[in-house]
Amino acid sequence: MIRSNRSILKQMTHRTFSLSCVFICLSLHTLSVCAQDILQDANSVIVEARTEVLCKSMTQSIEKESLIITVLNRKGLDAAHFFCGCDMFRSLQKFSGEIINASGQSVRKIKKGELQKSEYSSSLSTDDYFYYYECNYPTFPFTVKYEWEVKCNNGLIGYPTFIPQAYFDQGVEIATYRIELPAGQRCRYRELNTQGKKIQVKESTGADGQQVIEATASKLSPIVKEPFGPDFAELLPRVYFAPSAFKFDKSESDMSSWQKYGEWQYRLLDGRDQLTEPFRAKLHELTANCATERDKVKTIYDYLAKTTRYVSIQLGIGGLQPIAATDVCRTGFGDCKGLSNYTRAMLKELGIVSTYTVISTTNERLLPDFSSANQMNHVILQVPLPQDTLWLECTNPSLPFGYVHQDIAGHDALLIEPDGGKMYRLPTYPDSLNTQHIAADITLSPTAEARIEVNEVSRIFQYENEAGIVYLEPNQQKDRIRSGIHLPQADIRNLQISECKEANPSITFRYTATSNQYGHKTGNRLFIPANVFRKEFSVPPLTKRMYPIHIDYGYTDTDSIRIQLPEGYVIEGLPKPLDVKSKFGSFHSDIQVKDKKIYIVHRLFMSKGVYSPTEYAAFLDFRKQVAGQYSGKIILKRE
Repeated sequence: MIRSNRSILKQMTHRTFSLSCVFICLSLHTLSVCAQDILQDANSVIVEARTEVLCKSMTQSIEKESLIITVLNRKGLDAAHFFCGCDMFRSLQKFSGEIINASGQSVRKIKKGELQKSEYSSSLSTDDYFYYYECNYPTFPFTVKYEWEVKCNNGLIGYPTFIPQAYFDQGVEIATYRIELPAGQRCRYRELNTQGKKIQVKESTGADGQQVIEATASKLSPIVKEPFGPDFAELLPRVYFAPSAFKFDKSESDMSSWQKYGEWQYRLLDGRDQLTEPFRAKLHELTANCATERDKVKTIYDYLAKTTRYVSIQLGIGGLQPIAATDVCRTGFGDCKGLSNYTRAMLKELGIVSTYTVISTTNERLLPDFSSANQMNHVILQVPLPQDTLWLECTNPSLPFGYVHQDIAGHDALLIEPDGGKMYRLPTYPDSLNTQHIAADITLSPTAEARIEVNEVSRIFQYENEAGIVYLEPNQQKDRIRSGIHLPQADIRNLQISECKEANPSITFRYTATSNQYGHKTGNRLFIPANVFRKEFSVPPLTKRMYPIHIDYGYTDTDSIRIQLPEGYVIEGLPKPLDVKSKFGSFHSDIQVKDKKIYIVHRLFMSKGVYSPTEYAAFLDFRKQVAGQYSGKIILKRE
């Protein structure tokens, strides 16, 4: 990951991210009187937050920060922790903190020496680290106040982003931001998700020609997390700030457009793709028997997986320049930049062109007319072959070759080409390919004991959701399988896992599950479940809906279940079959009986899309019908 962008909130490790800190200066009663509207649905409230950025030149600035947050309950405790990212360009100069109880009494002073210091990569050379303080005051509500100052030297490629609220269920009384730049130095800004919010931005000129931009947010009601709602990144109000021209570690350039920013990024790659002569010869030996360019690319990708590992590297131009390919080859480690550049260098030696590509794993869309470094946090590699364009995730080459994972599928990216940056949207997969098929053969005893033989195959995004199981210990793998089955005290045996790591990958689980209680017995009747494999299919309560309904990707779940009736029992009741279609998807269930066996088929298709809040009742009604089938009961009666 690029240092300056770890997530939509950690992108800016300046004042903006430190909204994960807190204080309540007034008593809770006073806060309630002045801000009753921002307390509703709130777990924490920002009473006052101030950021002042004083740019002395294109390479130096001082950031002064203060933050007061009230934590109302345990769910808001994360907002109480202090976090400040530093590196060779940024250093924490001053810090003080204070915890105040609900009665307004100071109960603890926090000094800079009490902050914990952590490196992102403790075992290898890195200049990236952060200070943090975990505030775990046990009695609610309480308030925390933080004040700190960060000094920036040797380059400013970006400025702190104004993020007045950093969490779901967080209200804001007042948050302000002020940036001042010397005459002749210009800052651009862009508001995002501020419509309908009490956020104002104004620009002025100081007495000596300074550019001054001030932003104010007041009386912000909490953003409530809704089931199937947008990601927080899509709701988070913020104001980006970026220089038009910048100097960074003796490197100077223009960021007025993505094309210009890409030109600078491309220059950072210059000379970083050199390889030693012995290693160049080895690459040709490795690929000597490859019939096509695609085969060569796969051979290199597989070699990368065997010989390297990911480590966060932040040396060089603020973590934005990859370490040299020769260093990755020698040490066997690198970050997303270094590993992608190393792969690029190996392919270049084989005569295969590839493109260093900057992308965000959190922001699906880049602002096309506002270029800034903090909109992206990751690097991958594009390989445009004649018959196909490959996207290589060099950070994690254990992913299937050519697979575009969920964190980047469909996202905007910036291709770093010789003539500058070019925006490009990555492909994604059709809904029809994201499938999971469960085939189960269930044998029941007269006492409701069960033995279940299961074969489960998951593909594409459904594969990705399940693939992490291969890295677990055997007992943990069984626990993972057990957690997805609605079956008390299930014992998982003979678990076999096979992974097909092709461009359209899949993973298969084969196992036997046994249980002493498959349903329950009442008198001379057995009440048994129709489907125990969809435990997590939920129907949230119907509440007033504010945001659109988001189904992030479409998928198909198909369950084929055969139940062998126990000796001495006949069927008394079966769930009714169902066929339902809606704009959200479709569901089909079929139940048949033949030769003392019950055959059940459940097929659910959910369609990717964004739907109006007004359709939430219809959406829940569709899910309720599906859930009713999944939780249906079969009644057996002793003959």
